[in-house]
Amino acid sequence: MLDNSEAIWYTRTIFDRKVAYPNENLFASALIINATDLPIFIGNCYWQFSCYPDLQPGVVTLNVSIRPKDSISVPSWRLPIPEIKEGKYEVRVSLDTWIWDATHGNWLYLGRIDPDRGEPFYIVHNPRFRAFISRSNRDIDRPIVESIISVIQSWGFDTHTVGVNEIEPDKNRVPDRIKEEITKADCVFAVATPRDVSTVPHLVRTLTWLHNEVSFSFMANKPTLLLADENVVLDGLIETNQIPTIKYSAKELDSFLSHLHQLMSVIRKILVDRAYKTWEQERIRETEEIRFQGFVTGMVYQKRLLLGE
Repeated sequence: MLDNSEAIWYTRTIFDRKVAYPNENLFASALIINATDLPIFIGNCYWQFSCYPDLQPGVVTLNVSIRPKDSISVPSWRLPIPEIKEGKYEVRVSLDTWIWDATHGNWLYLGRIDPDRGEPFYIVHNPRFRAFISRSNRDIDRPIVESIISVIQSWGFDTHTVGVNEIEPDKNRVPDRIKEEITKADCVFAVATPRDVSTVPHLVRTLTWLHNEVSFSFMANKPTLLLADENVVLDGLIETNQIPTIKYSAKELDSFLSHLHQLMSVIRKILVDRAYKTWEQERIRETEEIRFQGFVTGMVYQKRLLLGE
């Protein structure tokens, strides 16, 4: 910790682990080291976590003095990990600090001192999901498309698009490859950027392949979300209420991405619930199959007994 050019104290944060999943508890403690040749006194200790930017710091009252070059430990702080995007976050420990004034023979209050840097930890998502992305690959659309994909990826989704990161060497097999990738996916995101503009009513439509890929997704019963430019006229299947749609403005991209971040936590919950129900159905099916096999085996055994075999 620096006060102007002179270090008053240093802190070292100790985590029970550096990587945590949403809805878990992360425990953090701190070691405070007196960097001066004089005693210092610590009043309150303030914990601030960047994954909770809008909350007031958590406060622990210490009221303890630290001898020169000595150290003390701060008790562990329990942090519930929120359902937020993946990434690197940090904790900062601020301290109410006094230092002994040998000249006047009393304690000098230095105020609440903030650290010059935080200690990092990481939040990742589990389970991970596979998302098929129906998108344009034109350079003019990249600022929109890549920004949206970055948000999707930050919520624990591995993204796949035929022609981008899933290459099909045989052009005649592209439709089949698209169906295969959609079948493997847990969900589909379709980014409807402007493509064709008709001359006489000047209507803006999106890329043709998007219509085809959304249709494949619909037939495969995959959860699908359409992200459409506000100027694009929706028609066909993507116009119906069968495909949930949110509109974005290219001019207000930051606002839209913030909204998408909020929506992604809901999407993850839907997919987690869906996966759990699928697992439950499969478990019930396997249990019923075992019971049926047991019934058949018992019937065969009883028949043998009756026949004296």
